[in-house]
Amino acid sequence: MLGALLAAFVPFTLVSYLNLEPIVDCFRDPKGLRRYPSLNCFSPFTGRAFIWEAHQGFRSKALLTIHQKHPVVRIGPKSLSYGVVKAVKDIDGHNTKCLKDVFYTLLSGTHYHLADLVDNPEHARKRKVLSSAYALKNLERWGHKVADKTERLMRGFDARCTAPLSKKYTRPDSQDLTVDYRSWTNFFTLDAIADIGLSERLGFLDAGNDKVVAERMDGSLHEVNYRECLHATARAQSGLVWAYEWYPQLQTISSTLSKQYRRMWKLNNDWNDIDISLE
Repeated sequence: MLGALLAAFVPFTLVSYLNLEPIVDCFRDPKGLRRYPSLNCFSPFTGRAFIWEAHQGFRSKALLTIHQKHPVVRIGPKSLSYGVVKAVKDIDGHNTKCLKDVFYTLLSGTHYHLADLVDNPEHARKRKVLSSAYALKNLERWGHKVADKTERLMRGFDARCTAPLSKKYTRPDSQDLTVDYRSWTNFFTLDAIADIGLSERLGFLDAGNDKVVAERMDGSLHEVNYRECLHATARAQSGLVWAYEWYPQLQTISSTLSKQYRRMWKLNNDWNDIDISLE
């Protein structure tokens, strides 16, 4: 009997703590955020409210709509969204007193980069190292790499070029639609950045696709689509990260219960394998 009571009491206490504490904090309002309008009625209580918004298909539209009336909006118990450009310098300027949120730590890998590094002195050190490398006088020295990628892009277009439309037709034949311009400009950007930043030849423009060899931790190799892995990682993380304290559990739950998330997390692992192969 006592065992059954304990078995029921522990999960009840845990659930009560996780759900009642945010409600108490909302009314205590220790950070003074109650004065700001909320994105939805649950935003002051839990970050899961923003996860719900993220799964409606157009999170930025919901933010834009409310920002047209309110410059500052509460999107979580301790999170605000600013809809005014002048706030960017105060929040993310070089001499800002603001600290990066735990958001960046949750999504970081084994090595921090400039975008997710939360330690200001270390960020300044890394920025100093990279700023000289990407100074205009140094970028001019890499013009031949950009020219090389431009030539390869034009070569790819020329190989797929079809005859121009005759005057009596206003729509091209489906067989003449041989170039996905967005994909090819992605290939150009990725090839150029990899060559300039890593002296790595990805070869997307030559191949006409973004297939790349990835390496697992055990040393085995496999072929993956670069952009598919990149986009799946971003979509999975941006859908679930907003409830910080729940994020590890949400990763596990989503990969177990959702076919879509299971696929995205698998592609996220493939993305990690690409990083290993480029090291």
